[in-house]
Amino acid sequence: MTTPDNTKKLISEIKNVDSLKAVRVAMELNELQDKTTGQLIDVVKTMDANMKLLATKVLELEKRYERSSN
Repeated sequence: MTTPDNTKKLISEIKNVDSLKAVRVAMELNELQDKTTGQLIDVVKTMDANMKLLATKVLELEKRYERSSN
C-alpha cells in the first residue's frame, strides 16, 4: 500500500470529530506551507537571475574600463 493509500485509510478510520478537525487543520497548514515554499522558490529564482545579471554587467564594465585605460 502506498503512502497516500495509507493516509486515506487512516483518515477514513478516524471516528472522533476533534480528530477529524485536527486532520483538516493539518492538511490546510500543509497546503499553506506548499504555497509558501513555492513563493520562496520564486524569490530565490529571481535573486539568482538578478545576481547573474549583475555579474554580467560587472564583467562588461570591467572590459570597458580595461579598454579605456589601454
